[in-house]
Amino acid sequence: MKTASKLFTLCLICILSFSLFAAGQQESKGPAQSELKLLVPQSPGVVEGVTAVADAYMNLHPEVKITLRSVPFNRYKEQLQIMWASNDVDDIITTGSPDISNFAYYGALLPIDDILPPSEYDQFIGGAIDAVTYNNKVYAYPFREAASAMFYNKTYFTQAGIQVAPLDKPWTWNEWEQNVTKIVQNVKQTNNRDIWGITFLSNPGRGDFWLTPIIRSNGAIGSNTFKAISDDGMTLTGYADTEQALEAYRFYQSLYTTKKLAPTAEVPDAFGTGQSATFVGFLSSAHNLKRDFPNLDWGIMPLPYFKTPITHTGGFTYAISAKTKNPTVAKDFVKFAGSDEGIKAYFDASGSDLLSKKGFDQRYPQYFEDPYQQTFSYILAQYGQARPNTPAYVLYNSIMGFNLFLDLAAGASVEQTVQSKIREFETQARSM
Repeated sequence: MKTASKLFTLCLICILSFSLFAAGQQESKGPAQSELKLLVPQSPGVVEGVTAVADAYMNLHPEVKITLRSVPFNRYKEQLQIMWASNDVDDIITTGSPDISNFAYYGALLPIDDILPPSEYDQFIGGAIDAVTYNNKVYAYPFREAASAMFYNKTYFTQAGIQVAPLDKPWTWNEWEQNVTKIVQNVKQTNNRDIWGITFLSNPGRGDFWLTPIIRSNGAIGSNTFKAISDDGMTLTGYADTEQALEAYRFYQSLYTTKKLAPTAEVPDAFGTGQSATFVGFLSSAHNLKRDFPNLDWGIMPLPYFKTPITHTGGFTYAISAKTKNPTVAKDFVKFAGSDEGIKAYFDASGSDLLSKKGFDQRYPQYFEDPYQQTFSYILAQYGQARPNTPAYVLYNSIMGFNLFLDLAAGASVEQTVQSKIREFETQARSM
């Protein structure tokens, strides 16, 4: 009996000792670590910027481990589809705001209304929230933005005695046409040189971001012409074919056909080499002109308009995969990334850019010392509007942003071409 009792006591001691050892081992490991995976495109500055934001967040939250992977920009959407089709998803992505409705439509994203409530909407530029909203839910946190503007050749303007439009009072398209026609004629008379009145990054012009603002500007804010598409993003009839829209399409076509102010074929570096009086570009265009054409004297003014000044916006956002296993931590990271501290970390690593959030430039003016950035920031804040919001944006941009405008520049019937493209879009969009 004594032997049995001793064996029992020994076993009990061993069990207790092992339990204490195991408890000690668990305690030494500390709290369980949360993990987040980020997926970003290899676009200039994005990988460096988001990496810096992740590092800053982990410094504040050592219990969170963040890993980041990047893929080439031209393979990014394909990679997103592959990733979301699996059960091993990246928790957070950065993607362009025009894609958000499409991803939300297919259930790939998690709504984030709890970290971006209506009470905070006024912290963002006009259209930034609309661009990331689908079915009245917010699916991404706006961050970086883009805007277009009109560059002008100062030498040509001065020689013709034309005063440029101030930033707070853009020209109408009719004023632009009158003034630029005088400039083109003056250059011909004084320099014996033929120049174009307007050129784009690609000629003839193409792309919803660049050209649809011309059409939308012929409507008042809230009108169907200004909306350009129905609220559900699936109908163009009654929006893209209003009389005001058709009038603007006819004006655009006339630049190539009757007025011959725009080239129907590509003209490499037309503005930089003095072959164009005005040019529609964005912030990076300013830096490229300064670098590549240092002797060119040029300036920037807002895009002309018919009734309502407008420039399209849109840029990188932070969004969360619907399949994330760590929604609370993912949302906390996204909220941090969009905060002043997150923005500073991004800018310190990648260089400053245009922002969705208002007031940051006043709180931290050191990030906005570039005069071109200041000009574009003003234009963005004053005239920025989200692009037409549709789950079929890729389709919309292809049909209504590219094919339609290219056909019009080639002289196709305005009414017939607009109606044909509308039918094409609506048929394909409804079969998604």
